Amino acid sequence: MPTKEDKSNQLRVISFEPHLVQIEIIDFEKWKEENSDSNIKIGSFLKIEDGNDKNILVLVKSFKMKQKHDDEDTVSEQNDFMGSFIINTQPIGQLENDGNSVKFIKGIKNISIPPSGVSLATDKEITNIFSVEESSRLIFAEHLINPYIKIEIDGDKFFSKHIAVVGSTGSGKSCTVAKIIQEAKKIKNSSINNSHILIFDIHGEYKKAFPESNYLSIEDDSLKLPYWLMNAEELEDMFIESNESNSHNQVSQFKYAVIENKRKHNPNIQITYDSPVYFSIEQVINYIHNRNIETVKVDKTPATDNSDLFEEKRIFEATNSKRDETKISSGSFNGEFNRFLSRLETKMNDERLNFLLHTKKSESEIYQTNDLQLLVEQLLGYVSGNNKNITIIDLSSLPFEVISIVVSIVSRIVFDFSYYSTKMSADDKTNETPFMLVYEEAHKYIPKNAEVRYKNTRLAVERIAKEGRKYGVSAMIVSQRPSEISSTVFSQCNNFVVMRLNNPDDQNYVKKLLPEAVVSYGDALASLEKREALVVGDAIATPTIAKIMDTNPTPKSDDINFYQEWKEDWRNVTFDSILKSINKEKEAD
Repeated sequence: MPTKEDKSNQLRVISFEPHLVQIEIIDFEKWKEENSDSNIKIGSFLKIEDGNDKNILVLVKSFKMKQKHDDEDTVSEQNDFMGSFIINTQPIGQLENDGNSVKFIKGIKNISIPPSGVSLATDKEITNIFSVEESSRLIFAEHLINPYIKIEIDGDKFFSKHIAVVGSTGSGKSCTVAKIIQEAKKIKNSSINNSHILIFDIHGEYKKAFPESNYLSIEDDSLKLPYWLMNAEELEDMFIESNESNSHNQVSQFKYAVIENKRKHNPNIQITYDSPVYFSIEQVINYIHNRNIETVKVDKTPATDNSDLFEEKRIFEATNSKRDETKISSGSFNGEFNRFLSRLETKMNDERLNFLLHTKKSESEIYQTNDLQLLVEQLLGYVSGNNKNITIIDLSSLPFEVISIVVSIVSRIVFDFSYYSTKMSADDKTNETPFMLVYEEAHKYIPKNAEVRYKNTRLAVERIAKEGRKYGVSAMIVSQRPSEISSTVFSQCNNFVVMRLNNPDDQNYVKKLLPEAVVSYGDALASLEKREALVVGDAIATPTIAKIMDTNPTPKSDDINFYQEWKEDWRNVTFDSILKSINKEKEAD
């Protein structure tokens, strides 16, 4: 092996700036001959020694051949090559020997000038870069060049500071998300650990990766979210069209009916419009119907078939009006709510919404206020006698128009639960049961645009993004279109796993969020292979492009091999069963 002096003569620093260090290989052929077991590649780490037990680590970004006439603007011929290379590198930190161990330190300071030598960093030195204390160690990726070097992540900083996993379709996002969660789930070898993860699965692909999870779906009637769990905004979003000319009257009467009906069914509870307590949506519809047919006598007293209909005890009963045209006239809302009632009736008759509007514990029992604890326990994985770390909420079979409402309800419930859990903890302790919510395809229901139908979901998730960490709620934002996600949500992420991005808008958006010293990595986003990712953030010692490790089992997200399938013989299709699934028909037992 060459001596330190030889190395110094062959590799030398020719330029040193905060974000760019240029290193020259003076005689590449000679260097290669004497270092036959070493290779410098894009992504390799080099060590610059200062002679005082402090070594700067730099990452190779690019290189160029040195020409005989570097000062000329014209491109030199191949025979003008001097046999030397200029390597452009980015400083990432320093290794400091304190006598007992070698530690990696971010930043560059107290470095003696000039450097005394340059060499390839050893595997042990690279391992030191990504070393994390065992109690906080999370590993889901390996070094891109040397797979024997595992990329260690600080799990506390990773999960508590919001995560963004982004990449174009086919880049390996689902496997990456599954691998991260699988590693979190197995951090304790004996019995079940205290991890709590909720996945909003918009494509129905994670059940395969987590077969023992708390799986909630309308397909098997396990997803139950009674309408009375909705807050004011969610109820109005569900039942009222804001662009109708009389929407203000719809809101005022609907709000009044909901509050009064909550009071009727919960006489011992202090009621607000937002209170998560039972009320009868059928009786609220009766009230709207009665208002719509209300008539009054000339002296303004009620003139329906039941004269006391709009006294408090009768306002929610179903009834019809009897009119005596010589003695009565229309009430203030007579005929006002025809379209509103038609829309309510359509919603109530939509079987796809039974999990919201006709939620039952059994054939004869509906969920009441006293069942709130049971409902929340089911959502959070506290399944009686069989607790689950992971809850998968399958959104794939839900009507698209209610996906955002479901996400909003669950997000708000988890935040409120964690908020009050933290407030009630003894001795000022933090929340000892933290939750992470995984928002798959987040751009579909937490968009940047200000559409009214996404307002509630955006507000719920933005609240988690801005305040959740204080109360033990973190978010993992997963998307193939990061530029279309609410900027408030995305800007609160402190850790990024960035996979291949093909869209220039998405590339530029992500580059703007990366630290200044990491911007140059953004140029590689379009050329990453499947399951390769730029990992950057508070949880990793230095940004790096890594290979995500294998997932076992994998999500149901494999690409279909079109060409291979097309080579097969013609296959008949079971049209009957497929069309029944589309129409949600129930087959006879």
